[in-house]
Amino acid sequence: MLASLLLIDGDICDYAARLWIDDTQPIDSDAVIAVGARLRVLNGLSGFSGEAFERQALAFGPSLNLLLARLKIGVVGCGGTGSAVAMLLARLGVGQIALFDEDIVEVSNLNRLHGARRDDADGMRLKVEVVARELAGLGLGVRPVVIPHWADADEARDALLSCDIIFGCTDDHAGRLFLSRFAYFYLRPVIDLGLALTPRGEDGQVGNMIGRATVLRPGTPCLLCRGIAHPHRAAAEELRRAAPAEYERQKREAYVRGGGNPAPAVVTFTTETATMAVNELLQGLTGYRGDGGWAAQRIRRFDLGIDRLQGAKQNPGCILCVDQGYWGRGDVDPFMDRVG
Repeated sequence: MLASLLLIDGDICDYAARLWIDDTQPIDSDAVIAVGARLRVLNGLSGFSGEAFERQALAFGPSLNLLLARLKIGVVGCGGTGSAVAMLLARLGVGQIALFDEDIVEVSNLNRLHGARRDDADGMRLKVEVVARELAGLGLGVRPVVIPHWADADEARDALLSCDIIFGCTDDHAGRLFLSRFAYFYLRPVIDLGLALTPRGEDGQVGNMIGRATVLRPGTPCLLCRGIAHPHRAAAEELRRAAPAEYERQKREAYVRGGGNPAPAVVTFTTETATMAVNELLQGLTGYRGDGGWAAQRIRRFDLGIDRLQGAKQNPGCILCVDQGYWGRGDVDPFMDRVG
């Protein structure tokens, strides 16, 4: 197998990528995606985006609509932020949205899971099925793909690899570590979302309210270096999923941290965090802010009404974001060199 890429004057040309799987006829790529400070999809965009997106074209031009229509985007986690991300992507005109989640709808989700109804909770429907139903019902041409598994499951792998961009809307450390690794191994931008609402104190004071959107790509610090994902907590989550009885035993003996009380959740804040992340996608595609590229990490303090960009130092020994040995490594056995 042989791949080739044609370069002229330093720029990647349309239809320049080919793959030879034998010595007869090469296969032409239908697109070349360049991942950097911006996301460039280099191919001959053509087609018709539909009248539903005409006013969007007035803001960004018709080419963005055509680009969005050819994108395949994955949404990992279909809860409060993930369901909002999926709805926003569909209303932008994204062509295909793959939905990854194994959870069912519960009554406690109804205050923030877009599209969910009481009968969904009563019927114990999968979150991915509910979100897919709502996306299809919009009539905007989006193709929802339902993956009722965690993103790191073997059954989800092919669908994940087919995505051009991933939104990480999971609130667990194991999922974040997996997607952080995926971004560098497969050179796919991952936009990771986070929301932290501190419960109201006994004195009645509202705690911190912080939304976060982090873009993971080669050249930027990974979630480990940023201190957002923690291996020990990820190991505890994996144990709870695979062997709940052993997890409870170790929790009693203080080997793992317990889940504690559920975190606060408010639909306006989960939705605004989703909007931050999707706007970061638009920045990567259009550069509408005029500052060149997308922000590595944007923090919004809902309680203070301010935004700020947050930097981070890379660990010099990090094998993901510093050592380039894994960048674009692709398929290896075991998958992404993950053991255990």
